[in-house]
Order: sequence, then structure tokens, then C-alpha cells
Amino acid sequence: MSLDKAMKNLKFDKRLIEWHVNNGQLSQEELKAYLASLPDMGHNIAMNVPEDGQGENKQEH
Repeated sequence: MSLDKAMKNLKFDKRLIEWHVNNGQLSQEELKAYLASLPDMGHNIAMNVPEDGQGENKQEH
């Protein structure tokens, strides 16, 4: 794989987005359009909520 192709594949990598924006490689508009194009994966979320509603923030008495 060429370096140019590898960089294109990493353009929207979460770890590099800020760097690309700060260095003019990615515009805010381009980023917003990309994020809007992502599918809604909310149906894949699983949450474990304790019945008492306290979670890890339980206060000991």
C-alpha cells in the first residue's frame, strides 16, 4: 500500500482527526459531513443498570 493511500485510510481515524483538522488536511465541514454519514448503531448498545439505581456511586453508611 502506498503512503498516500494509507494516509487517506487514516484521514478519519479517531486518533488523528484533531491533527488533520489543525494541519489543514481536514475541514470542519468535511468532518461534519463524514460524521453525519455514519449509520446509527444505537441498537447495539447494552447497558447494565443496577436495580437500586446507585451504580458504582453507592454511599457506604
